[in-house]
Amino acid sequence: MKNIKVNAIANLMLRVLNIVFPLITGPYIARILSKTDYGYFNITNTFIGLFIPFATLGIYNYGIRAISKVKSDKDAINRTFSLLFYISLVCTLVTTLAYFLITFSMEGTPLLKTLYYVMAIQVFAQFLNIEWMNEAFENYTFILYKTLAIRILMLVSIFAFVRSEHDIVAYALVMSLVTMINYLASFLWIKREVKFVKVSMLEVKRVIQPLIAILLLANAGMLYTYLDRMFLSAVALPEDVSYYTIAQTLVFSISGVISGAVSVSVPRLGYYLGINDFKAYDDLVNKGGRIFMFCIIPLSFGLAVLGPHATILYAGERYLDAGTSVILFALRSIPWALALILENQIIFVQGYENRLTVIYFIGGGINLALNSLLAFNHIANPAFYIVTTIFAELVVIALDMLLIRQNNLFRMRKLLIHTGKYMLYASGFFVIAYLISVIHPIEWIVNGALLVNILATIVSCVIYYIIVLALVKDEIFISSLQAIKNKVFKKKG
Repeated sequence: MKNIKVNAIANLMLRVLNIVFPLITGPYIARILSKTDYGYFNITNTFIGLFIPFATLGIYNYGIRAISKVKSDKDAINRTFSLLFYISLVCTLVTTLAYFLITFSMEGTPLLKTLYYVMAIQVFAQFLNIEWMNEAFENYTFILYKTLAIRILMLVSIFAFVRSEHDIVAYALVMSLVTMINYLASFLWIKREVKFVKVSMLEVKRVIQPLIAILLLANAGMLYTYLDRMFLSAVALPEDVSYYTIAQTLVFSISGVISGAVSVSVPRLGYYLGINDFKAYDDLVNKGGRIFMFCIIPLSFGLAVLGPHATILYAGERYLDAGTSVILFALRSIPWALALILENQIIFVQGYENRLTVIYFIGGGINLALNSLLAFNHIANPAFYIVTTIFAELVVIALDMLLIRQNNLFRMRKLLIHTGKYMLYASGFFVIAYLISVIHPIEWIVNGALLVNILATIVSCVIYYIIVLALVKDEIFISSLQAIKNKVFKKKG
């Protein structure tokens, strides 16, 4: 059994790597490539995302669980690995063939068609994606080192081969080949520990149904932001797709750091339920949820008031029009965070994942209907599609709450009260940002004045938030101060 602390540290560092590198490459790519060409890439990237789930068929999530159960049985490991690999290989080949048939018949510019064919590498490479084996074996240290090496290779390749505004094919080729190398490295590593064996068709039939169920559960979320990008790819200009993608990447690269805290507590919550310690379960959900909202709400409001500023810092002045999308995505991260708590820590942990899947599809159906209405009326502004997703997700949250209340899964009153309080406290950020913009007006270009405006806004909002928390004697704030004070005095002593 691997050291849990080492695994946790490796997993945390892996999460940081996956956030830091896109924040390095994203601004470079947005500034180098032509807006239209980069838009074509985002359209293609969205399109291949439609095929990849069918190539993998839910094997990733199923594989981790299946291998974890038989880790002490070498023969069972070989049989399970072989079974899932063969299914993945067949699904990948069929999906790749379907991808080529569809893209060959589609209309598009020669450049867009070329990108479709180059990015097909990522679809075809899915049969090599056996990272689920490394996770099941808890090889997080290997995953960390491999990811670091792959990310560095990607970074060097981008800087070496993407140097002019029309190097989009080179960029797509780099991203696709790096993806394949990443999968191949994991495959070769894990192949040292397992071997292929024969499996029967009866065994294949036995796992197909649960694989399809996991496929639906894992990909129901595609009916939200992914669906937005699909519609934008069909009705909007290529750069509009980039506005949406840039905003989504920017906001969730930042909020994704904090969201990891929710998934970390899931095993402990499951343990409390397993021993029927419902008080400990309730206390952990309330405390964890409150800390999460304590962090995510001011971060979201802060990013919302600095939406255009953050956009031009990240992607440059020519993507200023994405600023509105950044604001909306920042505000959307609050209901997203609440849903994360309700669904991961309450509904899923207590075994209601089938009901949750139905709720996802209801919300997704609403988003599909609203997106269709926008497309029918030739509305191509990304902001409208983000708003439809927010509305659909609010419906999902309402249904989550109804499910929790009807089945008496958790008392939500404290969590909702604290969420409302932190939103009220952080709403002062908008007044502060407005006053600073009046006192220190700026032009929308990256210069010293813009940086001063950003710094002044951040510092003022932080000071304001601290003062408010101190005045209301917020429990999380006071306990955090006490913990810092204890550490400082302990070091001095």
